Amino acid sequence: MTYHNSSTHSSIAAIIFVLFFSNIVSAATLFTVNQCPAFADSTTRTLLVSVPQELFGSSMTAIIDNVEGQVVSIEGMPLNEDNSFTFSDIAGDKSWQVMCGNGDGTSYLYNLQFTFLPIVSLQGDFGYEYSNGNVTLAEPGMPMSEMMTARIKWRGSSTNTPEKNKRNYSIKFVDENGEKQNRKLLNMRRDNHWILDAGQPDMARVRNRVATELWLDMAHEPYHYDQAPDALTGVRGEMVEVFLGNDYRGIYALTEAMDRKQLQLVKHDTINNVFHGGLWKTKKFNDESGFKWAEEFNDSLPDYYGFETKYPELDEVFPTSYQVLYNAINAMAWSETIEAFNDTVDNYFDVPVAIDYTIFYLTLCANDNSAKNIFWFCYDRAIDKRLSLAVWDLDATAGGSWSPSNWRPPTTSYDYFKLPFNWLFRMFFHNRCKYRQQFLDRYDELRTTWLSEQSLVQRYSSAIDRLIDCGAATREENRWNGDSDLFGHPLNFVEEKQYITEWFTKRLPILDVNMHHHICDVNHDGVVSATDITIIYNYLISGDDDFIESLDTNFDGCITATDITCIYNVLLGH
Repeated sequence: MTYHNSSTHSSIAAIIFVLFFSNIVSAATLFTVNQCPAFADSTTRTLLVSVPQELFGSSMTAIIDNVEGQVVSIEGMPLNEDNSFTFSDIAGDKSWQVMCGNGDGTSYLYNLQFTFLPIVSLQGDFGYEYSNGNVTLAEPGMPMSEMMTARIKWRGSSTNTPEKNKRNYSIKFVDENGEKQNRKLLNMRRDNHWILDAGQPDMARVRNRVATELWLDMAHEPYHYDQAPDALTGVRGEMVEVFLGNDYRGIYALTEAMDRKQLQLVKHDTINNVFHGGLWKTKKFNDESGFKWAEEFNDSLPDYYGFETKYPELDEVFPTSYQVLYNAINAMAWSETIEAFNDTVDNYFDVPVAIDYTIFYLTLCANDNSAKNIFWFCYDRAIDKRLSLAVWDLDATAGGSWSPSNWRPPTTSYDYFKLPFNWLFRMFFHNRCKYRQQFLDRYDELRTTWLSEQSLVQRYSSAIDRLIDCGAATREENRWNGDSDLFGHPLNFVEEKQYITEWFTKRLPILDVNMHHHICDVNHDGVVSATDITIIYNYLISGDDDFIESLDTNFDGCITATDITCIYNVLLGH
């Protein structure tokens, strides 16, 4: 083992780091089944082993190798002379009673179950700050990975408040000296930063993962794809089952992180302090994130009015630079007419990706993602100052909600269809937007492919069926049913699959009508006529102060005589 030799201090630090990790208890595996580790949950005395999916529905003769406990019998029968046992008709809803001895003459009963999801085991005591821990990974049918040292913490915003129970985790792998260590996990990239997403309020636990995969399938490549063909505007991931020590924590999505590497942005020139790639994440709904107002920026602050700096990070490059971000927002804020928008939008935004995102956002009713929970990026401001985007945090989609009182929103709810909060996305609905027809054509194309009812229902149903078939759904229901993270609601994966199916069946016809709806057809009767003018006129003379979105025909954020003029011009053929 080698250490840094720059100073005695660094060597001592490295030794302390190694000693700490050597004292963390290894993953609780009592024995292996064909070298696949059996992870133990001490509360329910359940053992879980990951095997290939093709074994489900068939039988498997396996060699049982003891690790921490002596297997006395399985289903009341001793092991064969070669320490083998035949597990018949493996299924997600089936278990085997295992008797284990602990070496002092006593024995304990466990229920052994199989899954075909990978299993991740975390060892350590974690909280809001990064602390030392260990991670092991068991892929289906494979021996457990080496014990990987890491710095781990809870992550999230609303999901990371004190009363939360099923935590999300941020994992940063390190080597024996505490330095960054890249790891390749499953079929994803090689990197040191990984995320375990708990899907806390999602009654299906798969919405974020499925929506992100849908985006990766359907979206245009970003504008810099020719220079960076490996760039991805969403993170890849795999559904896994997680243990924290001897505690089964349930279903998670193990995913990559969204960062400069994922988007293949040009690195900052640290020698000459020249900015190239830039990455910002929106975390608020406000006029800036909605591209409706551009407040002056301060490069010494870690965020710009709800845009959190992600690259270059302030602890590496200080001060930062918000100029490119500000210019794009300012261009939208000053596009007070559709003519101004048409003249400027191509200079500041990756329009094909923005069109796809608007369609994606509205199809999934992703109201929590119309301004916040978006990564905006610039590939290299030295050659192209346009912004493109990447998706993030899509739990509250496809009928999901963060609201305890509206956890399964009805199709008739107020927000079932409303125009996007972000000014860029909203403008594609303006009848004189130069991209209006391209937007409609793209929508019609996607509705026959990735966004057809059959394709969407099959995608979500298949993801949930995987959890049911491997038994993870039942284990999740047993572990988290009625938890406060779920607002006390019961988990039922079969019912949730049916709800999502019905949700798409009801939503898509409404979506088709609204997507093709002419903004000047105020009364939604299918034609633009003098009746629409009368409705706005009556509103104005009534003195009503309530803003009615459908009456704002020119998208200026208020209802005035100019909205009547907009309809009048349509009637005149302008």
